Amino acid sequence: MIESQTSAVRGPASAGTLLALAAVAFSPVAAALAAPVAPQSPTKDPVPAVDAPAAPEAPEQAAERRRAERRAAQAALDERYVFGPSAADDFGYRIVWQTEPLATLDASMQVLNASEDSYWMGDSAGSVVRIRRDNGEVVWRASTNQGVERMVGIEYLPTPRHDNAYVVNELGMVTLDAVTGNVLRRARFSQLPATEPSVFGSYLVFGTRTGLTSWFQYVTGYNWRSTTIGGAVNGRITIAGDLALAAGTNGTVMALSAGTAGVAWTRKLAAGVEAPIAADDMACYVAGRDQSLWAFDLMRGRVLWQYFTQTPLINPPARVGDGLYLQIPGEGLVSFVPQPNEKPDGEVRWKSKAPGNVLAQVRSDVMAWDRASRTLTAVDVATGRIVRQARLPKVEAVRFGADSTMVVASADGRVQRLETLARSAAEAASARESAAAAPQSSSR
Repeated sequence: MIESQTSAVRGPASAGTLLALAAVAFSPVAAALAAPVAPQSPTKDPVPAVDAPAAPEAPEQAAERRRAERRAAQAALDERYVFGPSAADDFGYRIVWQTEPLATLDASMQVLNASEDSYWMGDSAGSVVRIRRDNGEVVWRASTNQGVERMVGIEYLPTPRHDNAYVVNELGMVTLDAVTGNVLRRARFSQLPATEPSVFGSYLVFGTRTGLTSWFQYVTGYNWRSTTIGGAVNGRITIAGDLALAAGTNGTVMALSAGTAGVAWTRKLAAGVEAPIAADDMACYVAGRDQSLWAFDLMRGRVLWQYFTQTPLINPPARVGDGLYLQIPGEGLVSFVPQPNEKPDGEVRWKSKAPGNVLAQVRSDVMAWDRASRTLTAVDVATGRIVRQARLPKVEAVRFGADSTMVVASADGRVQRLETLARSAAEAASARESAAAAPQSSSR
């Protein structure tokens, strides 16, 4: 059948066939197919319309756009740094350098300490990092092979014969070569520390949960002796001249002699003491749970004055500059005259709403740090007025140097150094040259 149809098409055309073909040729469909087709733009890629020239940007709009761009750039920098440049500038500081995260993976920063030319950071995995103070370069990283014990402190204590750093944890001490970071010695404590150690001559002195002050010879690793106070010693031992000052949760306040670790004087309060003692060359200041701030004569322990409050005191007093400062619940940050004349109840200079404990004085302000809210506050030393304040959620530790430099650290071990804008041009130039000469610190 197919073959017959094919032959019919190929043979001579009949009149009917020609009429049929003519009808098809002039049908509307054929006419439409034969008509010329106007070119059309592709549907997927239309030719873009030419926009009219944009109207010139008004000066106010241009200024607002530039302000928005600056705010976005500043926000990005603030997110990058532990202590952002916005807050640093507000406090009169500039950022010198910041390291990469230095804490071991899955560990957190526990200890931050400073020496003349270095910063020392320790983490919860037992790693210790030495960092150059001038440019933030990592000198070395060492592992103390820490187990479950918590790191308590790092002390750099060079002697004519030894250049060592001493890492104190809850069970003992690890001696590191300060040049290489190599482990030189491990020693166990006969009494386990509850506080960060204080350096007293050739000894590390610390309090214990069993109510002792323990004296440990750090060069030889020798447990020298202990003195009983009672309760628990929860506040770090304070060194004042040739005395070590300690207090216990049983209310005992004790001054111990440097040469013998013997008792120079002792006082008993009506309630315990939780906080470290503040001191100067004339007196020591004790905040007790008996709702009183006490001032004792440093040599004999005689009561100089007593400031009574409405609540137990657990915050540490701070003897900074020519002032004495204490955060008192219900009263705020209170400034006292350390040695008032003929005022047995003490003398208050001012009270402020600033949170936290005073760490240092920078120019005409005292710097108060509230770790619970991560808030740093600058308070006018003369009036108690809050000059500036910033929340620093990434900051875990803050330290101030004698030259007002500041070092902060985050939980992941980023260490950042800041210096005041008031530094001399020569100092700033020297710091810039040192920073340019060394690369940034390596990551964890």
